[in-house]
Amino acid sequence: MNNKLEKIYELKSELDYRRPLNQDEIKRIKENYIIKNTYNSNAIEGNTLTEMETRFIIETDLAIGKKSLKEHLQIRNYNNALLYIESLRNEILSEENIKTIHTILLDGIDRINKGKYKTTNTPQEIYTLLSWYTSEPVTIKKIIDFTCKFINIHPFIDGNGRTSRLLINLELLKLGYPPITILATDRLEYCQALDKSYYGDYEEAYDFFYNCIIESLNEYLSFTN
Repeated sequence: MNNKLEKIYELKSELDYRRPLNQDEIKRIKENYIIKNTYNSNAIEGNTLTEMETRFIIETDLAIGKKSLKEHLQIRNYNNALLYIESLRNEILSEENIKTIHTILLDGIDRINKGKYKTTNTPQEIYTLLSWYTSEPVTIKKIIDFTCKFINIHPFIDGNGRTSRLLINLELLKLGYPPITILATDRLEYCQALDKSYYGDYEEAYDFFYNCIIESLNEYLSFTN
């Protein structure tokens, strides 16, 4: 397991060595990531739009026939949320950030519940989680712990998974890491790792997310060759 963390640090220093990336490289990486990430994060939750259809919606703002308005809004909103987290790179994670991300995700889908916790004891749980998280310097391991704890609190009626995947990327960006994409094809493995964390066993979650980070770093490096 620690070998994976070492591998992450090694790849990160290689990426840092190649920085600053030129504007063309950054543009290509970003376009590729936004479509891939939006498609997979929504597909994990059951959205039936394909990656190609997702690209079409993001690039043209047009609709795909025979697909629901909700599915279209999920794509548009997730894309907007990805753009929003870019603006938070220099901020310490706050409850307001979390609620705003959730509000963007449910825009036009659930007017009543967007940005609102599902129960009265949730604010205290989130407050405790954020107090713990922001009390010391953030590390990769701590980001993974936070993600698991957030999912296990399950603060919202809907959109918890998407919110948590945006939060992990926001926090990785702050540490200078490229964002990760959890593939829809890895959904079972991902859910099992999160389920185990509910019972206090984080090993599978570390392993899963370390692999995602390694994959992302390798992908970024391939763009800069």
